[in-house]
Amino acid sequence: MTTEDPAPDAKGDIQNFWGRLYQSLYAENDAGLTPEILHRQLNDLADMFAYRAHMAATDMTADAIRGKRVLEIGCGAGGHSALFASRGAHMTSVDITPERVISTKHKLDLLAGDAPVASVLQTDAENLPFADASFDIVYSNGVLHHTRDTERAVAEALRVLKPGGRAVILLYCKSSWHYWVNMWFVEGILRGRMWGDPNWLGKATEWGGKDTQTVENPITRCYTASGLQKLFAGMSNLRLRKGEFYFYLIPKLGRLYRRYQIKRYGTHPGGKLVYGEDWPIQSPLELALGRRMGFAWFITCDKPD
Repeated sequence: MTTEDPAPDAKGDIQNFWGRLYQSLYAENDAGLTPEILHRQLNDLADMFAYRAHMAATDMTADAIRGKRVLEIGCGAGGHSALFASRGAHMTSVDITPERVISTKHKLDLLAGDAPVASVLQTDAENLPFADASFDIVYSNGVLHHTRDTERAVAEALRVLKPGGRAVILLYCKSSWHYWVNMWFVEGILRGRMWGDPNWLGKATEWGGKDTQTVENPITRCYTASGLQKLFAGMSNLRLRKGEFYFYLIPKLGRLYRRYQIKRYGTHPGGKLVYGEDWPIQSPLELALGRRMGFAWFITCDKPD
């Protein structure tokens, strides 16, 4: 765990930030969804994930999840849950933010008849309302490092996993270019965010909304490989893989690169469900650098029998 560990008492701050971000990024696309449009966007999303070797493509294939009870913790706007449901998973999706619960339920309802029955609940990751050993797979994409107590949230995820089940989780990587250069050096040191503010990392990350940011991200944590080994102690077959590198995140130069990136490589429609818009396609160099110094850990591990 990083030293930036504010763990605010009120979950209202978390709900407010992610609720506002939903309205900024996803509400417009959600309003126009039909079953036909959703199916097309899910196909686009699957293609984008495959290109990026995202864990949603590599570890959540139809063969791996069909007929399985899958829990997504932090379902966001529901793109991942809808994708897995379309592949035959029996989905249960949870999120702390009411707007995102509604969004996920809307997408799963649009799949009715084409996917197994699914359920969506508003709840905290640290207090899952499920019995021990309830799910074959627990999935969480970039969420648990934003919870008030990440250690407890991970423990809850593993508690509800069946013996022999698999956890597929993305957490932010501390041993990455983005953390040490873009965040720690530029935001923390040069811009002075870290001085006297235990939540400087949260405030420096995550918005990406289409309108002006008016609320701050309450919590962000990043992890080293050794930190993850401690966090997932007791699990078997722990595998850590890095991914996700974007030149556009580099301060100042990023905007210039993004214009070049879009002109050179184009945008991918698969971004609509998870970013609210077509997403710039990563260059082959970015994909290669992601495997070395990406800001995401793709984590898989199994619960011993």
